[in-house]
Amino acid sequence: MTPPSHPFWPAASGSELPPVVVAIPARDEAEGIGATLRALGAQMNGTGQPFQNFGVLLLVNNCGGGTAIRAKQAAPQGLKLRIEEVLLPPGEANVVGAHRRALDRAAELAGDGGAIVSTDADTRAAPDWLWALLQPILAGADAAAGRILLGGDGAALEEEVRCTHELDDLYRLAACQLTARLNPDPADPWPRHWQHFGANLALRVRAYRAVGGVPQVPCLEDLALVRELRRADLTLRHTPDARVYTSARLSGRVAVGLSTQLAEWRCGPQVWRVPGGAEIAALAHAEAALRAAYPGGWHPHLPHLWRSDAGPLKAALHAPTLGQAPEAAHAAREAGDWGAHYPPAPVGQVLDEVRGLMDQTAAPAASGPLRVNTSSR
Repeated sequence: MTPPSHPFWPAASGSELPPVVVAIPARDEAEGIGATLRALGAQMNGTGQPFQNFGVLLLVNNCGGGTAIRAKQAAPQGLKLRIEEVLLPPGEANVVGAHRRALDRAAELAGDGGAIVSTDADTRAAPDWLWALLQPILAGADAAAGRILLGGDGAALEEEVRCTHELDDLYRLAACQLTARLNPDPADPWPRHWQHFGANLALRVRAYRAVGGVPQVPCLEDLALVRELRRADLTLRHTPDARVYTSARLSGRVAVGLSTQLAEWRCGPQVWRVPGGAEIAALAHAEAALRAAYPGGWHPHLPHLWRSDAGPLKAALHAPTLGQAPEAAHAAREAGDWGAHYPPAPVGQVLDEVRGLMDQTAAPAASGPLRVNTSSR
């Protein structure tokens, strides 16, 4: 499909890039939207040259005119900014509804051959963020997720919160590395990370439409969207090179999100418990065996690996897509004694466990042909 003819699009003769729209839903964000837009206006490409081959859609919803006025005033020269003010109905006037409306509209502007990028109004992009985030898309991935780090206001967090956050991040990165060694995914090889949230996510428009857009869920719509991509056997690359910095505010606007996570960490790292190293390794081995047996095959060790009866696992191996197979297997696992066999432990202790397991585990060989992500975790 030919990209839309509109002044919104920069001239990009001969460019390999598809039409790209960065979507930002915003509600009462007048205070910080200027910094967000300035960061987008300062984007650079891989050689350090200005990068402007994208448009920005700011969807201002259900608030006064302050956010839109401030955005117009603060938009840097050269930034292709489109501001649309909408009044969402009561059932959609929330973070999920605004995110869905923003991405749906961005998909309309980008067209079938384009790409849409999701970020937040309280989030600042690193100078090479968008260029780095788009590289997996150009390489053939259906979606890409970048790193989300705390902004400068994170320094003001209580010590227990900051310490727990830092340990949790190190733990999850170590768990990703161990999983990549035990169950390598050529579509998402190491180095990678664990985050796939709306503040730093890019998708091909065709992939977004293939799964029906943002799912109708009460919260965590970004995770639900990624889950649908995986269920459809679409590829997701977690690129650590694309970084944004988001607000560490404790008063969030959703029932479950970063603010609630930060609040939970106030009890400190000794109270924050996570899956242990043995469980991470066991899940990696179980998922690798399931993927090797799909579709319709079998391995006699699968019930032992998943701590489940054979019946649900055989059903999982006949799932319509490879991405759906782990869902049934995880449901069977959770219905058994897995939790009792693998109790969680304090994050600092588990970090040491995972690092110890990595010392005993060889790095995987070079990636082979592209395969889809299969983990539902």
